[in-house]
Amino acid sequence: MNIRARIKNSQYETDLGELKSTLLEGVARCGYTTKEEIGKLVELELRNHENVNLSSYDLQKLITFLYSSVNSFEIITDVFDNEDVDTIFVNSQNSVIAENKDGVRDLNITIADTDKFIEDIIKHCVYFKEEDGKIINAISPTGVRFHIVQSPVVMSSPVMVIKKFKPQVANFQSLIDTGFVSDKMADFLSAAVSAQKNIIIKGLPNSGKTTLLNAMASKIRGDQRVVLISNFSELVMVQNNIVKCKLNNINNSELLKLLPQRVIIDGCQDPKFITELIDAGMLGVIATMDNILLDKENIKGSVVVELRKLKDGTRKIISVTEGDEELFRFDSDYVEDGKVIGRFEVLKDIPKYEISNDDYELEQLASLSEELVKNN
Repeated sequence: MNIRARIKNSQYETDLGELKSTLLEGVARCGYTTKEEIGKLVELELRNHENVNLSSYDLQKLITFLYSSVNSFEIITDVFDNEDVDTIFVNSQNSVIAENKDGVRDLNITIADTDKFIEDIIKHCVYFKEEDGKIINAISPTGVRFHIVQSPVVMSSPVMVIKKFKPQVANFQSLIDTGFVSDKMADFLSAAVSAQKNIIIKGLPNSGKTTLLNAMASKIRGDQRVVLISNFSELVMVQNNIVKCKLNNINNSELLKLLPQRVIIDGCQDPKFITELIDAGMLGVIATMDNILLDKENIKGSVVVELRKLKDGTRKIISVTEGDEELFRFDSDYVEDGKVIGRFEVLKDIPKYEISNDDYELEQLASLSEELVKNN
């Protein structure tokens, strides 16, 4: 009986399923991690399953399946280290897709034991957060970020989006060169940072918010005291006087007691956190967030930058506003040969900021902290 006929045979499927289950238990019990060790175990176990006849091709597939069951975490993190991959999507146990600037491809990896894979993620990560047992966010020491969604949110096995941020010192010239921003936009945003304007960067995940934040952070003077608030170490900061805080572990009154002259918030999920800072009188706040609605009254006078990942995969600033006025916009006309064709437009006379060398006085920051404590 050939392999196709045997696969169609229900008894063969049952026997192979029992064999897989037995082998998974055996691999876990023996602690085998190499293909050689697993291969020997498979050969031994096949002697007890005389009714299962595997071709050499299917034998190798079975060994690979078992190998990935105990090494899934290492296999996937190794892909980021050794291949040009930005994102990995785990859509099911047998569908593991890699994405880079050239497109997507199947990695041909099977995650045999998703529970163990998730345990490995949590064990190896320096940050871990679980929401109601359904959604897990974690990050490894090497900068691999895991977003895991489990049943009943998804109908099948856990779904994952795995990303690795590659730290790099971004600057506005590099963003101009890649078409992320126009030169006039870059000049305006550089001036806004230098003038200590409050700036909010909005966009969906993977739209380039942290990339732009890196470029803006490079414009902050090296002698200013910066408090960076983030759950992930994705910003490349060159300033010396810097304090790093976890996003979910600090409130505004504690933040202001650190006497920052600049506050950078990467990945803010609570608009109130930003509006309280701005309402209290803090200057030079730069924050990124998903497309969350903000109370325009509370951020009056702030610069709002909106980003988007376009149909061709490129990322661009599509709008810059200050107060109620839109200053810049990217208009896309059409798609040609898979590329979005458009242009950056200047809509208003660009404000010229007065850039002062006078820093925000530490005594003022202390009084702001006391005021927040009273109000809370």
